[in-house]
Amino acid sequence: MDARLREGIRLFNGGRFFESHEILEQLYLDTEQTNKPFLEGLIQLAAAFRLYNDFGSTEGPVRMIHQALIRFENYQPAFLEIKVKEMCEAMEDWAKQMETPDSPPPIPRIRLQGFSFFS
Repeated sequence: MDARLREGIRLFNGGRFFESHEILEQLYLDTEQTNKPFLEGLIQLAAAFRLYNDFGSTEGPVRMIHQALIRFENYQPAFLEIKVKEMCEAMEDWAKQMETPDSPPPIPRIRLQGFSFFS
C-alpha cells in the first residue's frame, strides 16, 4: 500500500478530513488511471465528512457519500488492502441514519485488511 494512502486513511480515521483530502488528492494526481475512480470516492468521503464535521451540513455530505458509493461498486469486496464492502455498508448506514438525525451516528472508519488471530 502506498504510504500516502495509508496516511490519508489514518487522517480520515482520526477525524482530520481536510488533511486526509489533501493527501489523497496528491496520490490521485500520481496514480494510474484504473485506480482513479476509487481514489475519487475516498476523496469524496473525506470532503463529505469535512463538510459535516466543520460546518454541520448534512444534505451535501449525504449526497456526496452516495456518489462515492457508486465509484466503489467495481472495487468490492476489497481493494488496495481496504475492506471496501464493509466501508460501503458503514457509509450507507451512516447516510441513512442522517436522513432522520435524532442523534447523529459516529462517523464510520475505513478499515484495512490484515492478519488477525481472532475472527
